[in-house]
Amino acid sequence: MSRAKERLKGGDETKDSVTLLPCFYFVELPILASSVVSLYFLELTDIFQPVHSGYSCNDRSLSLPYILPRQEVCPLPLLFSLAFAAPTATILIGEAILYCYLSRRSTATQTEANINAAGCNFNSYIRRAVRFIGVHIFGLCVTALITDILQLSTGQHTPYWLDVCKPNLTHINMSTCDEAFILEDICSGQDSGLINAGR
Repeated sequence: MSRAKERLKGGDETKDSVTLLPCFYFVELPILASSVVSLYFLELTDIFQPVHSGYSCNDRSLSLPYILPRQEVCPLPLLFSLAFAAPTATILIGEAILYCYLSRRSTATQTEANINAAGCNFNSYIRRAVRFIGVHIFGLCVTALITDILQLSTGQHTPYWLDVCKPNLTHINMSTCDEAFILEDICSGQDSGLINAGR
C-alpha cells in the first residue's frame, strides 16, 4: 500500500502524492466537463424545449421593452470579464499575498508542504490558486445550469415577453386583452430566437 511520504528538500517540506492527479482526472475534471456540456446543450441548442405556460396580455410584469444588446447598460463582454477575470485576479493576488506571508515565517512547520505528483512539483501557491479558481468556475457553471433548468421547467416568461411575442388576438377570436389568459402560441413577432429565449 502506498502512503504519502514526507521528506525535506533544501529546507522545503515536500509530500509525495499518488492520488492528486488521478483524483483530478477521474473525479473533478469529469464533473466539470459534464456541467459545461450540459450548459452547452441547455443554452446553445434547441434539444430541450421550454414548457409552454400561459400568460395574460395585460400583465405588467411581462410588458417591459426589449433592449438590444448594443444598448444595454452592461454589455455582455464586460459582464463576462467581471464574472470570470475579476474573481480570478482577486484569487491570484490573495493567494500570492498569503504565500509570501507564509514563506517569510521562520518556522517551516506552519507552512503548507509542496506536493510531488507524477514527477511534477506543485507548490502550495499554484495548488491553492488552481483549486479556488476551479471551484469558482464550477460554481458559475452550476449556477447557470440550475437557472436554465428552472427556467425551462417552469416556463416563466421574461419581463420583455409581450414586446418580442406581439400576441395576435385574432388567432383566438378575441379583440381585447381584458381578463384573457392565453395558452396558445399566437406570437406574431418576427424573431423566433428572441421568442424562444423569452419563454
